[in-house]
Amino acid sequence: MEYGTARIPHDKREYGFFDQVVTWFGSGVNTGSWYFGGMAAAIGMSFVWQYAFIYLPLMMIPWAMIGWIAWKHGASTVSCTVPALGVKGSRWAGVGEFLGMIGWPSINTFIAAISLTYVFHEMWGWATYGQPGSTMPLILGILVTAVVQGLVVVIGHRAIKYLEWISVVLLIVLGIWETIVVLQHWDYARIANLTLPEAQHTPAFYFDLAFGFCWGWAMIGDFARLAKGPGAATAGSWLGVNLGQGWFMIVGAIGVIGVVLDTGVFDPNNSDPSSTIASLGLGTIAFLVVFFATVSTNVTVLYGAGMGLVGATRSHSPKRYLLFIAILQFAMCFLPLAFEKFIEYFEFFLGIVGGIFVPLWTLVVIDYFIVRKCRVQDEDMFAGTNADGSTKSRLGDWNSSGWIAMALGLGVFYLLHYGLPDVAAVWTASFPAIAMTAASYLVMTLGFNMGRTRLV
Repeated sequence: MEYGTARIPHDKREYGFFDQVVTWFGSGVNTGSWYFGGMAAAIGMSFVWQYAFIYLPLMMIPWAMIGWIAWKHGASTVSCTVPALGVKGSRWAGVGEFLGMIGWPSINTFIAAISLTYVFHEMWGWATYGQPGSTMPLILGILVTAVVQGLVVVIGHRAIKYLEWISVVLLIVLGIWETIVVLQHWDYARIANLTLPEAQHTPAFYFDLAFGFCWGWAMIGDFARLAKGPGAATAGSWLGVNLGQGWFMIVGAIGVIGVVLDTGVFDPNNSDPSSTIASLGLGTIAFLVVFFATVSTNVTVLYGAGMGLVGATRSHSPKRYLLFIAILQFAMCFLPLAFEKFIEYFEFFLGIVGGIFVPLWTLVVIDYFIVRKCRVQDEDMFAGTNADGSTKSRLGDWNSSGWIAMALGLGVFYLLHYGLPDVAAVWTASFPAIAMTAASYLVMTLGFNMGRTRLV
């Protein structure tokens, strides 16, 4: 059964601790994480290690707190935003989740299609990605990937759970294999101390990409609500995504630097796993693992996109929206072809996603844990409507202070990221946006009593 935005009773929850770990590990060890690591290698392995073991774990704590809200109430991601945005206001969070989630497969599918061009080359001698005549093999790879992941997402969360278990095993094997091959060819000291060309971006720039990448996992609530206990929803999700994403970022960075040692050329556009695998000569099986890894990540993301639409429309037919998502992703997966370089699309997308979810998750966490002190009732989260269409919830249809804070935070992020990039290159766009969202909301609610009558 797919629940849509309805509350899931505790006795109907099917994900144990290790199911959550595996689900989020499978999402974290994705081709995008590998690609991100390959890009970040430009500023050195020390930054990559610091990110994997310090910055990423800290960054994902507020994200895991959303999982706790979802577990407590059996609530989807969209329903978790009801206290902060209002009952009707939360529908726009569903639109945001849909837009953010439907874009991820366009990135991951493109990377998987690159791998399939190498598989097609071995089978039929077709051109591989980057060679003349590779456009049609690339398009076929996109179609194959889109069909497979579309079928899985329509089946629902049970199929996703089992696919994640299979994919995680394959990905662990691939990650270990690739790491061993690199370290057999080059001493790690050479990798760590390699002097690369001057980096085009600062650490602050990568922090902004990381917030879009990490907080963009908006389906945290959609899977945490399936958890049997709070530890599974929070610690299980947090552990899985940190292990997966942190490890594959390191794998991607080591692989790219290994290729630099072999060829003498560093090109961030070749940070995708397939280019690294081809350079290291790992073979067809490795390319197929990348394909399955992509599908395992995309199905969780597409499921989140479907739940976002269900939350936006308050539909009672989630299967219908999952089918719509499966069809829509066909068109979305071809978007990277409109950009001259894939890396440009990657950076553009993460900037857009970061602008949405950096202020949104800041607002939800501040509202629920500080302003309301966790005193939110299920009947208010899932209230029906009156005859005039207004909500029966004490939380109200709209939380004006939440929307003002959200708008201010989003405005700061986009102003710095797109309008004042030199400032963002030093201070980031994310941290000022977080500060603006949190400070303005606390001032309005606790300082000027805006919305206090609806605090429960």
